[in-house]
This record gives sequence, C-alpha cells and structure tokens, in this order.
Amino acid sequence: MSLGCVLHKKEVKIDYIFSSPEHNYFTREKFDIEVSVTLEHNSVTLQEGRGIKGDRFEFSTYPITLFSLEVAEEVCRELELPLDVKLFRRNIIISGVHLNSLIGEEFTLGGVKFRGLAHCAPCPWMNAVMKKGAYTLMRGRGGLRVEVVSAGTLVLGEISLETQKLQEESPLSALKRGLIPSRKV
Repeated sequence: MSLGCVLHKKEVKIDYIFSSPEHNYFTREKFDIEVSVTLEHNSVTLQEGRGIKGDRFEFSTYPITLFSLEVAEEVCRELELPLDVKLFRRNIIISGVHLNSLIGEEFTLGGVKFRGLAHCAPCPWMNAVMKKGAYTLMRGRGGLRVEVVSAGTLVLGEISLETQKLQEESPLSALKRGLIPSRKV
C-alpha cells in the first residue's frame, strides 16, 4: 500500500489452507474425475509472484485462489450435502470478506500483500464432484484469483485484511458483471 492512502482494516479469518500437487479436472475427459491428494496446512510461506510451494498452480498466471467459507456453506446447504471444503479445490478458504470487491485491488492479509487478479469462475466439474446445481450456485462466487506482491507467512486463524476499498458487501454476494482489471506491474 502506498503512503498517503486511507487504509480500511477489517478482521477476517483464514479457515483452511490447501495445496494439491496434481489436477483433478484439467487435462481430463469431461467429467472424468481424478482423486488427487489435497494437503492441508496450518501456515504457508509465500514468495512474490508464486503460488503455494508444490501446488499445481505454483508457477501459473493465477497462482492462488481464495474462496469464501460462507459461499461453501451455502452451496452445501442448498445441495443438502455435508460441508467438505476440499471439494471446491481452492487454496485459501476465508470468512468475513466479499472477495469479488478485491478484484483489481492490492490488499494485505496478515502481513502478506496480494493483488486480486480475477474472479475464479467455477467449472462444470463441480456438478460431477458434488451434485447437480453446484456449478450454478457458485457462478459469480467461485473465488478470487490472486498473486503475491510481497512475501510473507500466512497462518490459520483471525487476521487483519487491509485494503484501500471499504468492505461492506456480504461475502455471499455474487459478481454482478464481468470485471477485468488492468494489470498493474
């Protein structure tokens, strides 16, 4: 964050941190689902411009995906399924923040600075993995693709979100329209 900006601070919670060395869906036939290991972490040390060490997206354009616990709970409740956040295949499950409002924004979570790159659209495989209707329930709420701007360690639990944008929208609100931010380098 640059000096002279008004920062808004909000307490949020990192509920889960996951990584997976292999894809379950990409490179596979339609609805052919692999069961790759998903690793759960208490903390991760993140490097600038990279994803979680050993994750399948560590070196990709969109290295990390944040996902709302509130959305996961609602999707599972609507589908009458037990909550299993690993099925969503997102890296960081967070509660207390409207992720779509961070698209195109730089923000800090617990000392790690991120840039919100894009909405992470759900894929149709969600219907095969969970139940028919999962894809539709996740549209506009599939998560936030981010990159690490400055390195640090992210840990589970209550942390501060610092951003220049005031967070007022519900974490359950869907993206209203496509938002493609300009790439700040």
